[in-house]
Amino acid sequence: MADTFELVALGLPAGFAPDSLPDAVKRLVAECWPGMSRAQLVARARRRALQPSLRAAGGNPGAAPPGETGLFSLTLLAEGVPVRLIAHLRRVKPRRQSARPVKASKPPARDPRQGDLF
Repeated sequence: MADTFELVALGLPAGFAPDSLPDAVKRLVAECWPGMSRAQLVARARRRALQPSLRAAGGNPGAAPPGETGLFSLTLLAEGVPVRLIAHLRRVKPRRQSARPVKASKPPARDPRQGDLF
């Protein structure tokens, strides 16, 4: 059974300003929420034609026990320029297979007064 990971946070490498991100990447980050699955993150990036590549950043994240957070390198190709983000993903304990399909995580309701969060 494949490991299941959920998003904890997205970050930028040291020395990289959020203002210098392309608009497509800013929109992708704004659409993400804590608890979304790794598959949902990659699917959203693909829908935006960002050609995502998600790789473990050092070590074997599958060897970590459930509940531990690992670092992943999320590389996106925006406007012909590669942009690297750091994804903090938590390994989720595998669930027992049930007869009903598991519902995907939904984005939380957003307060319209809330500004861009990064």
